[in-house]
Amino acid sequence: MTRDEVLASVQRAEPVRGQKLAGMDFSSCDLSATLFEKCDFGGADLRGADLTDAQFIGCTFTRTDMSRAEAKGTLFVESRFERVAMSEVKLHNTSWMKCEIQGLALVRGSFDFVNFAECALDQLLFNDSRAEKLTLANCKTGVLSFSRCQLERTVLLECDLRRTDFREAAFDTVVMVKSVLAGLSFAGQSMRNVQFIGADVSGCDFSGASLVQANFQQSRAGGIVFRGARAAGVLFVDADISQGRFEQAGLRQALFCGARAEGACFDGADLYQSNWMRARLAQASLRDCELTYADFSHALLDGADLRGSAMFRAKLHAVSDRGAQFSDRARALESEPELLAAERWQPPPQPT
Repeated sequence: MTRDEVLASVQRAEPVRGQKLAGMDFSSCDLSATLFEKCDFGGADLRGADLTDAQFIGCTFTRTDMSRAEAKGTLFVESRFERVAMSEVKLHNTSWMKCEIQGLALVRGSFDFVNFAECALDQLLFNDSRAEKLTLANCKTGVLSFSRCQLERTVLLECDLRRTDFREAAFDTVVMVKSVLAGLSFAGQSMRNVQFIGADVSGCDFSGASLVQANFQQSRAGGIVFRGARAAGVLFVDADISQGRFEQAGLRQALFCGARAEGACFDGADLYQSNWMRARLAQASLRDCELTYADFSHALLDGADLRGSAMFRAKLHAVSDRGAQFSDRARALESEPELLAAERWQPPPQPT
């Protein structure tokens, strides 16, 4: 088909199937509400094209320029993208499903309700974009970049993000449940309501970061760096933060219930009213901390160093503290005999 024949088919709302459209100029053309199936757009010019409600099934895009295209309600299924420019686009309700992407630059764009599902993604770039309601789910990922991107209400579900660039990105209501981020740096960045539940953030650097309502529940966070982070109310419930570095961090009312924190260092941290129930803090260092009203009930503190820490009315109910060192224990609350007896109560054996 020629370019004019394609545009005529679009006007008649007829599908375009199995056509080689490589190198054709569709810049600023109306391709909306059209089904393109198994078409080759290699080297084609789609700059400024209207792709509203168009569907691309099994198509190939190689070195295609789709910059400033309008893609609302657009669907890409089982299609291949290689070295495609799609900069300065406005995407709304746009989806990629089961696609293979080997280079797609969605830079300086604006996205609202954009989905990538069951795709193979490599060299996918979102730099300098604003992404609202962006979802990556069940995708195989290589190199991704969200550098200087504003991420709002975004879901990165069960993704391997170890080769992802998040430099200077801002996060507001972002879900990264069960994703792998080990070794990445978020130092000095701003995060609000970010969910790392069940994620692998081991060795990640959050030093100096601002985290509001962050949730690391059940995460693998061994060796995590939180020096100087401001993260009041952060949740590390049932997380592994062993050997973590939390010096000088602001962690007021943080929850560490059931956490593994062996060998972790919290020196100089503000842990006012934090909760450590059943946490394991063997050989941990909590020197010169603010631990007023902290709750260590049933915690393991064997070999822990709490010298210089303020412990006014901190709860030490039923702790294990062999070899632990304190300098303000006199102001803490020891085990409550009645509560301890109630916890140890067992029903009498039933007669046989």
